[in-house]
Amino acid sequence: MTQADKLTMLAQICGDPTADSAMLSTYLDLAADIVVHRAYPFLTSYVLAEVPDRYATLQVQIANELYLHRGAEGEKDHSENGVKRTYENSYVSDSLLKKIVPYARVIGELIPETVTVNAETAEAIEVGHTELILNFTEVICTDKTIRTVYEGYDYGSSDTNVATVADGVITAKATGNATITVTGKKSYKTVSLQITVV
Repeated sequence: MTQADKLTMLAQICGDPTADSAMLSTYLDLAADIVVHRAYPFLTSYVLAEVPDRYATLQVQIANELYLHRGAEGEKDHSENGVKRTYENSYVSDSLLKKIVPYARVIGELIPETVTVNAETAEAIEVGHTELILNFTEVICTDKTIRTVYEGYDYGSSDTNVATVADGVITAKATGNATITVTGKKSYKTVSLQITVV
C-alpha cells in the first residue's frame, strides 16, 4: 500500500471532511514511527526500517486514533462542551499495539550503528541558473561495513530571496549567500551547504 493509499484511507475513516492532508500525513508519519519502533525493538537506528506491508492498515488505524485523540493527549477521559470521551489508553490503544509482533534479531546480526547524511553541490551558482544537490545517507553497521541508502530528503534555504530549493534542485535568484539544509526523512539527520550566488 502506498503512502497516497494510506492517506486516502485515513481521510475516509477519520470522519472529518475538513481534515488537512498535511496534518493527516503527519499523523501517518507518527504512526509509522510507532509501528517501526514496536516491530524492531533492537534496532539502534531506524533509517533502514520501513513499515512492513502487513502493518499498513494498522498504521492507518493508529494514525486515526492519534488524530481523534488530538487535544486530549495524555488523557484517558476528556470532557468538553458537555461531551465526555473515554479512551482505552492515554496514547495508543494496547489492543492496536498488541497486533505488532516484535522482530527478534539473531545475535551477531548486523544492525545500523552510525547514520550520516551527506550532500554536495556547487559552491557558486550564477543568478538564474539551477544546481542539483547530490545527497545520500551513509549507514555504518556494527561490523563497520558501510551501506549507502537514499531515505528521501526535505530541503530548506536560509534566504529564499537569494536561492530556493525544491526536490533537491537549487534555483539561484539574486546575488548573495545562503545556507541550504538537507534533512533525512527517516534519520532526521541534517547537513548544511553554504552557497554563493554570483
